[in-house]
Amino acid sequence: MKVQGELTLPGEELAVIEEFIAGDGTYELNGIVRAAVIGKIFYDMLNRKSNVLGIKKIIFQSLKKAKYVVGIINTVKEDIAQVSVVGIEEKSVAPPISAYLHISQITNKKLNSITEAVRVGDIIRAKPLSYTFPLALTIKMKDLGVIYAKCSRCGYLLMKQDENNLKCQRCGNIEQRKIGVYMVRKSGS
Repeated sequence: MKVQGELTLPGEELAVIEEFIAGDGTYELNGIVRAAVIGKIFYDMLNRKSNVLGIKKIIFQSLKKAKYVVGIINTVKEDIAQVSVVGIEEKSVAPPISAYLHISQITNKKLNSITEAVRVGDIIRAKPLSYTFPLALTIKMKDLGVIYAKCSRCGYLLMKQDENNLKCQRCGNIEQRKIGVYMVRKSGS
């Protein structure tokens, strides 16, 4: 019998039918209960069932409880940014979860372009709006937004100058973003 909470792959033996019956994410073949999906093993001792919580189910449960996610902006189009979610709160996610950020979910102020708030390569702290894939994200709340960005001119780290602007410490370039509270601040603040 495998250990509860251990990661299992489809087809792996979990128990014999005399110990546990097949439950969610499992099947029985020739008296042996096997995993049907990739996931974590959960033995229901009360009902004597062998279950496997699939990775998608585990991620879904984590997202529903999450206060925020961390993502990298991959592409920016007219009114939408494609995001790869790489973390759920303090835990990393592999492989990344596909998500998107619509311009209407950035701020209550009018934006002429989504690039006034986020740019390719920025790391953002966001809140999931839905739990279907791809995830819809928002950064409207004060604590959400860009938490790490690089200068579009020279590629050096941008530091927070004020509520809406970031400044490159190398070339002096000033760029606008929707800044989260965890953004790198200028030295001395």
